[in-house]
Amino acid sequence: MDNEPAFQTIQTVKQLENGAPFKTVAAVRRIHKKVGKTGNPFLQIEVGDAIDTFVFNCFEGTAPFLFFQKPASKCPQIIIIEGFIEFFADKLSPRIKSVWDISEEQYEAYLPKVIETPEEPLEELQASLTEFIESIQYSALRATVRQVFEELGEQFVNSVAAVSMHHAYIHGLLEHTVHVTRVVQALLPLYKEVNADLAIAGALLHDVGKVLEYHYTTTDGIDRTDIGRLQGHVILGYRLTRSAALKNHLHPVWLEQLEHIVLSHQGEPEWGAAVYPATAEAVLVSLADNADARMGMVHQQLKKAVPTQSFSDFVPGLETRLYTKALMKVEGAGEANGIV
Repeated sequence: MDNEPAFQTIQTVKQLENGAPFKTVAAVRRIHKKVGKTGNPFLQIEVGDAIDTFVFNCFEGTAPFLFFQKPASKCPQIIIIEGFIEFFADKLSPRIKSVWDISEEQYEAYLPKVIETPEEPLEELQASLTEFIESIQYSALRATVRQVFEELGEQFVNSVAAVSMHHAYIHGLLEHTVHVTRVVQALLPLYKEVNADLAIAGALLHDVGKVLEYHYTTTDGIDRTDIGRLQGHVILGYRLTRSAALKNHLHPVWLEQLEHIVLSHQGEPEWGAAVYPATAEAVLVSLADNADARMGMVHQQLKKAVPTQSFSDFVPGLETRLYTKALMKVEGAGEANGIV
């Protein structure tokens, strides 16, 4: 055991040359059951650590295929993977030699290394959420927002914000919500026509329906629930908001305005909005939501970037490959963000 090579990160594995052996630790993100052209079943497994992911295939009759037939003992399932680097059509397609569960003694130590979470401490995100709620001056509106989060409880704190596009990890929805609200708060001094209470409340509630839209399991990873597929988070969030508002006797006009923010925050019907944003507060929340979602994608790609590449893979949400090199430092310029 002492002579075994140290585990490599997935980022390191992806930089290895064709034919190189590797050994890494990762969490199982998703298991797809598929059938090949010959009619034989195989599994497509997505695994990841806190920074990056990769996909490999397990074919019927092999040891890795048999390994994934048994139920996982823990969620998330953390495994050790040994194999060799191979490419198919210029894409990484590693050949897996063996897979086994990490030991009970190692599980807790490796959990934070394989699960992506917000970089800001959870306690600080929760404190920011509470501060935003308590900053709302209109008591019925404050009580409405507070009740929504009290009813959702830990479900909201632990929820993801998407399947894959942005903030697609535990606590991701909390992080995204706090970020969107911070953007709205920062822009309020520039736009006097925006009602601060309504904009903050709308920013806090815009995505609460995602708690009901998504779920996480060991075999399926992040996926949509039945009600999530049938109604979507926009409608689910509208229902949660309306229920809490009626219980707290929110003024009907304010209720209409708050509901409109939730219904329109996706920006356009083709993106999932029920209507286009048509109030100052709805426009601001929609823009802040889009800004944080897109910058979340940027942040993810910068984290995954490797020194040997100037551009990321194609990012669907950005409709481009992201340039990941750091801005050249010059005298008199501020510090550059990005990869150094």
